[in-house]
Amino acid sequence: MQILKIPWLGHKAENKKVECYTVTINSQGTRLASGGLDGCIKIWDTNTINSFFRISDKPYNKNKKPQSGASSAPGADVDNTPDLPDKSLRRPLCSMSRHNGAVTSLKFSPDGRWLASGSDDKIVLIWEKDDSQAPVTFGVEQADLEHWTVRKRLVAHDNDIQDICWSPDGNLLVTVGLDRSIIIWNALTFEKIKRYDIHQSMVKGIVFDPANKFFATASDDRTVRIFRYYKKMNEYNNYEFQMEHIVIDPLRKSPLTSYFRRMSWSPDGQHLAVPNATNGPVPSVAIVNRGNWGSDVSLIGHEAPVEVCSFSPRLFQIDAEQNKDEPKFQTVLATGGQDRTLAIWSTSNSKPIVVCQDIVDSSITDICWAPNGETLYFSCLDGSVTCVSFNKGELGQVVSEELIDQQLNRYGADRESTILPESVEQLRLEENSTEARAIAIRKMMPMETVTGQFEKLDKSHGADPAKAKPAGTSPPAPPLTPVVKIDASRLRKQAVSMTKTGKKRVTPLLVSSSSSSSSSTNVTPTKTIVQTESKKRKLHSNSKLSQSNYVLPRRGFQTCVSGFKERDSLSTLEPEQDENNDNLDIGGVNALEEEINTPQLSEAALRRHKNRQKRKWLEAKYPHSFKQVSHLPDSLFVNNSLQNISINRIYKAYANNKEISAELSRGSAIDFDEDLMFSVVVNKAVHNREANDVLGELKVEKITTTVEVRNGKPWHENALENDRDFDDPTKVIVYNDRDGENRQFTLFFPFRIQSVLPIIDDGHLKYFVLCSFNGSIQIVSAKTGRYIFPTIELLENVISMKYSNEKLLVLTSSGLFYGWDLKMGKVYMNKVSIATVVNAFDIRDRKHVIMPNVKALEMNPNDGTPYILTDFCSDVFGYSLDLECWTKVINSWYFNVGKQKVTSNVIVERVYTSSSLEFKESVLQGNIYMYKFDNDASRILRNSMVNRSKEMMALIQ
Repeated sequence: MQILKIPWLGHKAENKKVECYTVTINSQGTRLASGGLDGCIKIWDTNTINSFFRISDKPYNKNKKPQSGASSAPGADVDNTPDLPDKSLRRPLCSMSRHNGAVTSLKFSPDGRWLASGSDDKIVLIWEKDDSQAPVTFGVEQADLEHWTVRKRLVAHDNDIQDICWSPDGNLLVTVGLDRSIIIWNALTFEKIKRYDIHQSMVKGIVFDPANKFFATASDDRTVRIFRYYKKMNEYNNYEFQMEHIVIDPLRKSPLTSYFRRMSWSPDGQHLAVPNATNGPVPSVAIVNRGNWGSDVSLIGHEAPVEVCSFSPRLFQIDAEQNKDEPKFQTVLATGGQDRTLAIWSTSNSKPIVVCQDIVDSSITDICWAPNGETLYFSCLDGSVTCVSFNKGELGQVVSEELIDQQLNRYGADRESTILPESVEQLRLEENSTEARAIAIRKMMPMETVTGQFEKLDKSHGADPAKAKPAGTSPPAPPLTPVVKIDASRLRKQAVSMTKTGKKRVTPLLVSSSSSSSSSTNVTPTKTIVQTESKKRKLHSNSKLSQSNYVLPRRGFQTCVSGFKERDSLSTLEPEQDENNDNLDIGGVNALEEEINTPQLSEAALRRHKNRQKRKWLEAKYPHSFKQVSHLPDSLFVNNSLQNISINRIYKAYANNKEISAELSRGSAIDFDEDLMFSVVVNKAVHNREANDVLGELKVEKITTTVEVRNGKPWHENALENDRDFDDPTKVIVYNDRDGENRQFTLFFPFRIQSVLPIIDDGHLKYFVLCSFNGSIQIVSAKTGRYIFPTIELLENVISMKYSNEKLLVLTSSGLFYGWDLKMGKVYMNKVSIATVVNAFDIRDRKHVIMPNVKALEMNPNDGTPYILTDFCSDVFGYSLDLECWTKVINSWYFNVGKQKVTSNVIVERVYTSSSLEFKESVLQGNIYMYKFDNDASRILRNSMVNRSKEMMALIQ
């Protein structure tokens, strides 16, 4: 075993080493890529690195003559040490810096064509080596020896990207990050297929099963989730994903201090190594078994959390000469973490093979193995990349890839799609299947090449080729048309429809190349294909990067004009409620339940999911932005996401602007019962009433009238049982404090009433406005209870109701204003949206667009239009019926000259005072600044502002 720490192999900035986060090697073992804090991706030539291994065990000879000198003198020592590579080659072949942040993850595709890089700039870049362009770098003394160019930019994450992984067949690419999202991409067209936000915290690791059946993700929520996936037959870019299992036990007490959770799957597909696990108080690496997903084995020895582990891609045979009849195989695992220790483990030993301590100066962040399985490279936070090479046979005899393929074929690695679980019967069918086709699919090689391999094997076992083919005969000429064998069981039936004229019409079928060619057609070979000497896996994928991808907007073309803030206008900002994810499409174990290990849902999980959906519905019904202007109880306007955002702002302010993410409330429980809260609704009104005294004289007295609403039972959720009969109707009882126990009248309604507004005009009670939960408004007389208007159906929850001078103004939960003139019996405002005012301000909190809160809502006594004041600025906006648009009635900029004299209009004075107080509060908080009028030139400006302020106030009198 040899360990090399080459000085020039690593990342530096201004002659100082910077943190190196990730390393990866291509399938050919010729190129090593590294990325780090400097934002650069460096490509290294492994041949140059391996040359140092060849000379490391040779003695150094001081008497060695220079290469350009004459031959050595007689008797001089002969130096057989190989020469070092040229100094110009002791550097990276290429250095790319297209990311705007640290490079946290790098992965070569299985065929070595693509290089995917993830960064904390939230972007994934797809690189490809470009031999057509000269590797020229402007402003650099030494030009790059290779040129890599960006072919695609994948933008979907909302936070740092932590890990990337390609599927073994190269058709899928999965990225995970600190936004707790799992995003799955089509690796041929690089289109987004699915997005899952089912983890409860940041996702820091992703790994694929080498049998191409599962992938696993590791998160800071102390779980590892196993996903099963398969491609649907005869459907392009359509995959099915199911939740298979959630691993919890070995991670219950795992520390949250690790930056990565890089897992690894054994090459035979039997074990999954999970870092950052614990065994009691001791850090460990959990080994998860395939199938039952149990974790009986823990690798204990590290003194600090383990952040990365990596299996060697090859199997090793132990004591091949002694155990010829029953060979024993072992897999080799490398682990590293925060204790600056590299440990090498094997399945045949209970203790590690090698433990290398203090070989680096900081934590180990990533490990990758060369394709030969005997050389590994690991990166470190000290900026270095260290190489470890094992001598031939030191780990055992390397097993051929064919044996690994046979092991993976037992798990169905040769099947392109299936929905059946792995079982004994299925494995028996796999063993009886055609071996040539199985290996061909696994190795991504043409069928003819594998057939040629079997012919060579037959010859090596003594088969006589002369019997199969007479000598001297030439091969038959290939047919002009290939012979195609069609499996009738896989043919799709064409749909037959009848036209209006009575004729039959057969719907045509699209013959697509996306169907499985290996299962639908078998084409006879037309010529002999010569087998290449290379035994590497070959991927032949048709790239579709040159094809344009036109995608319609998710909500239609109208969203291109109306803006993007409609998505968050109702303040539904919880990550699990994001409409862009596909959480509801996933099957298997419930993604919303953290502690379920069975495919059956428990009652608690169903109740939690139902409460989460109800919370989403309530937040849309009672928007948080209208909390301060609503007549409804404040407890209804609770938005857990906005509370978490506010709490994080406070934490960040007291933590010296450090990034702190806290989710104190997940919204999985309902804090109130809406039906119980509105079972009885009571409202009182003090007004004048004319009555005759004892002498018969008319006098006016003050009385209190009470309206008591006793709501009936809620309607059935089942539509079949939702009959609107009067089993338990809503009762409205009206009485006052002067008539004793006598009721004025009692009304019955077929709907449940949420709020009551008594209308008092000139001191006398005239009407009652009764509003239901679904936006049904009924206006009745306060004296007799008769209907004044027919029932007004708004079909939305009413947030606020105001009355002034025979005009009724209503604001709904979607931000629409309605206004009616009760005296004239007509509407003067219809569906006037408040979005024009609140969407004028771009308030962002990381990935969210938050609508400002409405702090004040007043009603213009002259025409019944609304005045609006938000918490984002001190300006007051009003709606003009003549102009049919919103106008700025008070500009807070004029508050720099002080408060001006306002007329006796109470409403205008109230709005002006609220705007002035909001302006002063913003000045005290340092959000805005005031002018200082300290010279003659500034006094002219002040006088102009005073006059302008008076003119504006005159317009709203």
